[in-house]
Parts: sequence; C-alpha cells; structure tokens
Amino acid sequence: MRSVLNTTLALTTLTLALASCGQRAVTPTAKGPLMKVEVSAPAFAGQGLGAQGLTGDAPARHYDVTVRDSAGKTVTFNGTTYDPTGTGATTLTLNSANSYHRLLLLPKGDYTFENKVKDDATSATLLAYGPAAENAGTVDKNNTVIRIKSHAVYDAATSTLAPSLSMNELYTDTTFNLSLNLKTAPVNSGASATVPTSDIGPVTYTLGNVSDGVLNGAGSKIGVNVTSRGTDTDSELNVTATFQAWVQVAGTDTASYQTVSESFAKQIQTNGLTTDTVMPTLTFATASASTGAALNLTGTVGDDQGVQNVRAYVDGNLVASNNPAEQSGGVAALTGDSQGNWTAAWTPAKDGDYSVVVIAEDTSGNETRAEQTITATTPTGVTYNITPAYDWNTNAVTFMAGQVNTFKVHWDGSYSYMHVWMSVLSGPGDFTATLTAPDGSNQPIFYGGNNTGYIEFGDQYQPGDYTITMVSNSDAVIDVQAHLH
Repeated sequence: MRSVLNTTLALTTLTLALASCGQRAVTPTAKGPLMKVEVSAPAFAGQGLGAQGLTGDAPARHYDVTVRDSAGKTVTFNGTTYDPTGTGATTLTLNSANSYHRLLLLPKGDYTFENKVKDDATSATLLAYGPAAENAGTVDKNNTVIRIKSHAVYDAATSTLAPSLSMNELYTDTTFNLSLNLKTAPVNSGASATVPTSDIGPVTYTLGNVSDGVLNGAGSKIGVNVTSRGTDTDSELNVTATFQAWVQVAGTDTASYQTVSESFAKQIQTNGLTTDTVMPTLTFATASASTGAALNLTGTVGDDQGVQNVRAYVDGNLVASNNPAEQSGGVAALTGDSQGNWTAAWTPAKDGDYSVVVIAEDTSGNETRAEQTITATTPTGVTYNITPAYDWNTNAVTFMAGQVNTFKVHWDGSYSYMHVWMSVLSGPGDFTATLTAPDGSNQPIFYGGNNTGYIEFGDQYQPGDYTITMVSNSDAVIDVQAHLH
C-alpha cells in the first residue's frame, strides 16, 4: 500500500554468501551461489496500512508473499532457504512474531513478489494486494533495494459518500461538504482500514439532474462541496462519485483495478415557512498536549436540521476549519463524519497554557461554543542502551509525543559490520532520528527516511560508541535494533 494503503515492503539484497555471517555454506543447486536476501515490512509494522494521511486505523495484519522466478514458477522454501525440489513452503509470512523480517537465501535471478495483506484475527479478510506485475526485482551480487508495492482493497459495503458533518434536514440553497470515505472490508464486522488517495484514480462527481443543485468546483479524492437547489418536481439531491479502485476478485485472494462509484441522495425541503431556534449540540473532549507534537482535538456535533461549520481557535486564532476556503495560512482541515464526530490537528509550539475554543454553526446560523484550557509540556527524555546482536530481537520502546530519547550502542567490532534499524510497532509512525558515529560524524539514512515509520542507517564499519537521538511526533511504540553482519 503506497505510504493504508500503498504498503511498501523493503527487500534488500546483500552481497554476502552464507559464510560471511558465520553460517554453514550451502551447496548451490541452481543459478550459481545462493545470495542472502533481507525481506522486511518495517514501514508498516503496527501502523495504518499506508502513509497517505492514514492514522492507525488498520486492524492487526500479516503479509503473505509468493515468490516466482523469471519463468513464472513459484519458488518454494525450506524455512527461509530456497528449496530446489519444489516441495517446500510456497508462501513467506511477515508478521509481528518475526518483526516483519525474513532473511532468505535465493539464487541470483529475476523474481516477482506477489503479496497479500490479511488480517490476523481471521486470516480471511483481504486488506491489500500487490500484483506480481508491479513487484519485479533482481537478486544479484550488487547491493539492491526492491520496493514491493501493494494496494488497499476497496469495499463498497463499508465505504460512503456522505455529509462531512451531521445533517438531518436539507433545505434549498444549503451549501455543505460531501466526504468520500473509502474503506477496506471490516474484520469480524469491526475495524477496517482507510483507503489512501494514492490507491484510487481521479474522482468525477455528477448530479442526478441539473435542477438538483450545484457542484462548487470539481471536487477531489476526498469529497466535493455542494449547494442544494430542487424544484417542485425535483425535490431530491443526488450526487455520484465515480473512480477506479482495487476491488477483490470474487472467490480469490487477489484484486483488480476497476471502475466503481459511491452515491448520495437526500430529500430537499423546498416548501414551507420555518424558523430554526434550536442551537447545535457540541462536545469537546478533554485534552493535554506535548510541545512540538501534533494533538488531535476531538468531539461531537449535531443539530436538528444540519451542521454547517465547525471551527477551532487557539488563543483567539483560527487553527482548524471544515470550510475548504479557510484551510490556508496555517489553518488545518477539521474533519467530521455523518455520525457527528469531528477532529482537528493542532501542534503547540511552546510549553504553557492555551485557551482553545470550538464553535459549531448550523445551517441557519445558530452557534454553540465549547472551550477549555489545554496545557502543553515537553516530556522528559530517556536514555537506553542497545546491545548489538546477530539475530532479530524486538527492543520495544514506548515514546510519548514530543519526547526526545537517546539510544547508546557500543559495538566491539565483532562480525564484519553493524547497522541500526528502527521501526514503529504501534502508532502513526511520524518520527525523526539522527545517528552519530564514534568519530562524531552524522551517518546518512540507508533507506526508509524520517517520518516514514521506518529508518535504517548505512552499514557501520567503525567499532566504538554510537548515539541515536530520536523524537516522535505522536505516542508510539518503536522497535530499535543494532544488527550485526
């Protein structure tokens, strides 16, 4: 799934024969010596199924990978070693038990890596799919990074085109936002994952009739702004969103890219003389903040007719709004759903108390306010000692948002080299890290990157003391490892 769901698996081919890591050499049986291949899914371990604006809304899951050679023949494995007899396991599984890592031994050659993302609870729900055609790579003597792509699988029954804020009555000349909320299939009628915008094609919005209303702009992959109209012969607003998405092929664990649509319909009140004297209902959940880390302001909103706008102010300054016209110059998007939930992200810049006010406005202009004082503090950092090891062993560290933690690694020079690997086990995965080598230099990132949920620093050949400083933008559990080769 590219950054729910553009999931990326990192496949790194290392120029090491078995003996280079102190293991017993294997006699090659096809295409020359077996190469050591590291397969991992670190960027999405415990996170949402991608990074395109996703939160940690995805259910627990695992990755089933099928490897095929250049002739299209499925490669089998004895454990994680290539099995030339063809009688071994045909699927490699990456899950929390193996820290989403497998070290494989494969002959040199061209391969494809079809991958299926299934839920852990039942192993029956296809959350994402990566076709073999998009996942080709070469295993050879050169250092190689192969990024395996998979896509969120859209589920029509769970997805909606609906008002972004609750709406009980719709009157003529009412302007509001329709939100396109696309989901994967739920697990046990429960949790599902948000489909990222990168996994769907351009969205076209159409009205049922020209007299239904007006589309205010072309809209986007997350929704469209609409003004209702209606007449005595056309008193229903109909809007359809048409796009392409990955849809599960019936009876299989595969998916194909298909044209699909989501629709919205609601009766327009076009006649009568009415007066609205009912104020919107509004709640604002109690919150505390970490300085420099994003905080989600949340609550509920409702009205007997419909909610028009919700805005959040900090110390008198507008910081979030559901009105797209106001979302600029530091004003974030306030989002909501048809059940009345709203959320807005805000990041306090310094320690101290902040006056935060939320105002809800209904379609008649009635307003309700809710406010609280939110205190922002900087969490105290912690220092951890990490022991380098040959095997993958999870070192789970709990981070508070904004907390700056330090990791000390002492490498005595055993084995050929060392590298440091960091991955989010739970939480959004928005973090930064810097590694300082024994000579005082800052080491570059090998692959992954800051704010991707996964970082691996380049191979280290200098024994001594290494220091990693790391800060997470949200509460998270992060796996930190120093791996020997």
